[in-house]
Amino acid sequence: MDTKLLKTFLTVAETESFHRAADRLNITQAAVSSRIRALEDELDVELFLRGAGGTRLSDAGTYLRPYAEQMLANWQQIKGSIGRRFTNRLALRIGCQLSIWDPLLVELTIWTEQTLGKLPLTLNFDHESNTIELVRKQLLDLTISNEQALGTRLDSVPLPPERMILVSGQPCRVSDPDLPLFINFQLGPQYDAATADLLGERPGHIFLSNASMGLTYLRRRGGMAYCPFRMVAEALEQRQLFKVEGAQEFSLDRFAVYDPQGASGELVEQVLPGLLEVAGG
Repeated sequence: MDTKLLKTFLTVAETESFHRAADRLNITQAAVSSRIRALEDELDVELFLRGAGGTRLSDAGTYLRPYAEQMLANWQQIKGSIGRRFTNRLALRIGCQLSIWDPLLVELTIWTEQTLGKLPLTLNFDHESNTIELVRKQLLDLTISNEQALGTRLDSVPLPPERMILVSGQPCRVSDPDLPLFINFQLGPQYDAATADLLGERPGHIFLSNASMGLTYLRRRGGMAYCPFRMVAEALEQRQLFKVEGAQEFSLDRFAVYDPQGASGELVEQVLPGLLEVAGG
């Protein structure tokens, strides 16, 4: 069985369109049709009903769908684990929910190389997806999240909280009538609650979900933003940025979430000490 056929089948089923499936898979619509036809020929059934109302699963397609999802999940698990078991390479898929933790993944990669002598880690910087769900679906082995995982299957290991401080491109006080432009990093409900009083109804702030981009903008164009202290400590020391006087600091929770019973559970536990070390540093 060609796994590309199953993946294409599931994408058409989800999008209910050959055209949208082609866009998502970055292939031509003709290629989508060819793969579905090949799968239908192999199974000797019709998988989709095509009509003016769109594309929907036939009874056979509805029957196949959960089996296709399970087969792909099993294949991903086998593919990921066989190399780990029979080679000396450490292969983990690690992600983070918030952009402020991208540098931690790089630091963890360096720690793994220097301490365990193994490479590489696959780093995931997709901040739009729910990374805990990606771990639950075995698409990630480990994630740094601002939330604990619900349920009993996944473990949530507390990391040292992230110290957040308000910095500006120029010296100022939080009580000043004309504060600089606020750059909102959109770091979740805990962050929103902590910054709500500062923002109030004041217009003019901008939103950047990427913290590194936001800091670059702040340095070049001015403004202020709540940032992790570790990301701005050097700039504060060199007076390239300034702590906003009178602004309250707060902390963001951090958790390392993984599946201890998953195929990569033992490997994750090899790198957890490194994650605790670089997060604490």
